[in-house]
Amino acid sequence: MSQDHSSRIVPFRDASPPAETAVARPVRRPFRLAKLLPYKWFALLVILPTVLTSLYYGLVAADRYVSEAQIVVRRASESAPMGGLASFLKTTGLSGGADETSSVQAYLVSRDALSSLSVRLPVKSYFDVPQADFLARWPSWIYGDSDEEFYRYYKRMISAIPSQETGVLTVTVEAFDPAAAKRMAVTLLDLAEEMVNRLNQRVRADAIKTADEEMTRGEEALVASQVALTQFRNRELLLDPQQNAALLTELIGKLNTELATTMAQAEQLRQGASNSPQLAPLIARISSLRQQIASQSELIAASGTGLADKVAQYERLVLQQQFAARRLASAVASLTVAQTEARRQQVFLQRIVEPNLPDKSTEPRRLGNSLTVFGWSLLFYLVFWTVSSGIREHSASHSA
Repeated sequence: MSQDHSSRIVPFRDASPPAETAVARPVRRPFRLAKLLPYKWFALLVILPTVLTSLYYGLVAADRYVSEAQIVVRRASESAPMGGLASFLKTTGLSGGADETSSVQAYLVSRDALSSLSVRLPVKSYFDVPQADFLARWPSWIYGDSDEEFYRYYKRMISAIPSQETGVLTVTVEAFDPAAAKRMAVTLLDLAEEMVNRLNQRVRADAIKTADEEMTRGEEALVASQVALTQFRNRELLLDPQQNAALLTELIGKLNTELATTMAQAEQLRQGASNSPQLAPLIARISSLRQQIASQSELIAASGTGLADKVAQYERLVLQQQFAARRLASAVASLTVAQTEARRQQVFLQRIVEPNLPDKSTEPRRLGNSLTVFGWSLLFYLVFWTVSSGIREHSASHSA
């Protein structure tokens, strides 16, 4: 019996599994954290910016008032497009100029406009007010207190946008006070008109400068020729040498006629009555007539002092005077044409809509800005997710 029982005794074995067969069980994270981890980037890149933007625009952002005006810049020489206001402007002889509109647009948002505006209005004080929030005011965390930073801030609060169809330039001014916005808008339009007037004066000066200089030279040439002619008359004591020469030539012709007659009479007496007492006076008269003719001919033909040389000088002076007068007349005609062309190139700034006094704030667009931030954040997240997925797939393919 004892042998049977001893044979049935089973040796004691440890119930725990061998060390090499023990498997470490994974530690499970809480269910909620495991479920939320895949969305951490969505929350960081989309939800957080949208919530912060909504909180800013809903609770912090100050109201801004917008004063709007519309102007049109026209040139008289071009034809206006048809339809609506453009058709009306065409009937008035004015037309749109894209270059001029661009010039006015560039000026309104330039440093020159800001400097001129600051001289007439306390612009900086309009944007440094207690009711402005810490981001929209000047100076702020975004914009410092330097002039360059203020110019950047100015371009944010002022806009000038032209219409490609009608050429109308819409000018908007934002401020934390409606009256300040209107004052700045009105002053900017005044400055734009002054700038256009300066452009007109410059165009006019450039257009007529050459013609005006030519007319001045023509006047000077005409005056110089007239002075030279007057000096010649005073020096020679001759008002019109040509007339004197004509009278002298006529006198010589009469003397020659009288000489011929007297010589004929003397010849008749010599043949018929050579001892006639009348022959001696006729011979003396013939001699006198010949001396007179010689002296008068000397007055005309003398070298240097003769009337013929004086007539030549006089004719040259008269010819110079005629050329100067024609040159002046041509210069006057050119100046008239240049003035007409300059008037055709004149630029006109017309105020279609005067700056208004806003009674309700339209900026910032709280809902629209929040939706815009959400849309851009979502787009950025999608791009980030696409790039991350591509990188993970690329790494998995290389590890396999």
